[in-house]
Order: sequence, then structure tokens, then C-alpha cells
Amino acid sequence: MVVSRALVEIFSHPLLARSLAFRGGTALYKLYLTPAARFSEDIDLVQVDAGPAGAVMDAIRTTLDPWLDEPRWKQTRARVTFRYDFESGGAPPIKLRLKVEINTREHVAVLGHANRSFSVQSPWFARTTNIRTFELDELLATKLRALYQRKKGRDLFDLAEALRHRRSDPKRVVQTFRAYMDAERHPVTRAMFERNLDGKLRDPSFGSDMSGLLAAGREWHALTAAQSVTDKLLSLLPGEEWQGRKLGDPGS
Repeated sequence: MVVSRALVEIFSHPLLARSLAFRGGTALYKLYLTPAARFSEDIDLVQVDAGPAGAVMDAIRTTLDPWLDEPRWKQTRARVTFRYDFESGGAPPIKLRLKVEINTREHVAVLGHANRSFSVQSPWFARTTNIRTFELDELLATKLRALYQRKKGRDLFDLAEALRHRRSDPKRVVQTFRAYMDAERHPVTRAMFERNLDGKLRDPSFGSDMSGLLAAGREWHALTAAQSVTDKLLSLLPGEEWQGRKLGDPGS
């Protein structure tokens, strides 16, 4: 509820609505893949146009502080992060957290932005707004990049879950991923990605970030998810498959 209200508040603010776009795992589950297969307490935003972020930062505070109190925050050359700590309204109250992160360096929309209607209806808050986001295939392309560049099981889970829904175009996802990586001057071949993913699967800590995030009745198996992502996405990358011994192979 807090994440949903925060999204409505942010994108109902005129300056924020024209300055920011919503992406990341929360965007996938709030706007495209419903009902959500996992929980998320993060809002990932991208500054649409290059320029100073001061006015956007002030607007975020103006929008969220009155009902979430003052956040801890930090700013680097590439991003601004706000962390709101608060308690649930139940008894006993539970300590909760909301992270709002703005990427102030990357202003790319390979497939263009998309607008999605988003509504919150509850006894405590009811409002509808339009949220600027990315096409589903581009959200998955940046998820694929995240899977390659960091070590979080949620990236693998989200990709496998999206593929299960069969609403994306795998070729378009991979083409967009390649556009992002080429822009970073770091093209990735099939073998490079498969080796990268195999290394993550062998790390016992990979997937630990998924603890407590799965929705009721949901489960996931990293190897099964990895096979799906490999078959449907990584196989479309240029080059031959990796010849190393993959996790799950006999004797691996």
C-alpha cells in the first residue's frame, strides 16, 4: 500500500511526472505482471532528461515527507537515494522501509517511454494517475543487464517470471539489452553471459536476497529459472554457447 501510494503521489506531481520514468522490478509487478509474484519495497526511477536534480529532489521530499517523515538520503554522481523508515498501522506496529532511488546519469529509452494508468483504491487512500515507464521489453532488457552486472537472485526470478507470462518479445528484449550494453561499450556474447550466470549459480549467497520476498503460494528454483532465461534469451545473443561445464551437468 505504501509503495502504491508513493507512486501515485510522485506521478501526480507535475514536475516529477514530466521529469521521471519508473522502471525496475517494482515497475514490472505494479504495471505489467499482476498479481505480483514477489514483494518489493523499492521504487526505481530514471531522470528523463539530463540536468541538475535539485528541483526533483525537493519535489520528492515535498511529496513524501508529510506522510512518511524525514528520510535518510545520499547523492552520488549517478544517483540519488532516499530511505524512509516508518511503522505499519497495525498492532503491534511493524518497522518498514521504503527506498526511492533516482538514476540521474542514464537518460535512455531505446523503445521510447510508455504511459500506464495506475490506481490505488483503499479506505485510507484512493486516487488514479498515469505513470511514465518503459515498454515491457525494455524493462526486461534492463533486468537482463542487471542480472549480468550484479549478483541478485531477484533479477533471475523476475526474468523467468516475465517469460512465464509470455507477454514479451524475447528477440526485442535481447536487441534492447544489446543496445544498452553497446552504449556502455561493453558488448556481451552468449558465452560471456552463460559463463557469468554459471558463476553466480555456484555462489551459495546468490538468491539470498529472495528470502521473504515470494508471494504466498509461490516458489522458485534458481536452476530452473536459469534454464528458462538461457533457452529463451541468452540463446539469442551473438556467438556460440559457452563450452564450460554448467551447473546441473553431470559431474559439475
